[in-house]
Amino acid sequence: MARERRGITLYRDRGEEIEHLRGSLWTVPSCSGEGLYLVDLHAEICGCPDFERRGENCKHIYAAAIASAKSGQCVGCGKKVRRRELRQVGAGNLTFVEGGELCPQCAVSHRVA
Repeated sequence: MARERRGITLYRDRGEEIEHLRGSLWTVPSCSGEGLYLVDLHAEICGCPDFERRGENCKHIYAAAIASAKSGQCVGCGKKVRRRELRQVGAGNLTFVEGGELCPQCAVSHRVA
């Protein structure tokens, strides 16, 4: 339970720094503020010393899992962004299917409010 709580704290404090690379790969910041760790959510592995020593899910894996659950994929560019930043495509849009979601940049360029 301690690592889950630390993962929640890490996401809460530094969630903006957690980035989706591609597929199931994410980068998560070190709690010490120096460097990033590569996390593979599908394989449930992390490059941090805690994971390498214990071989069990660490706070970085939990933080990346939270970030993944709270993000969605832009139908315009494919980028994963926080769900609250996505803009829904409305009826009458000729480029995207109604109900699709766009990141802020694609929403502006395609004039979706």
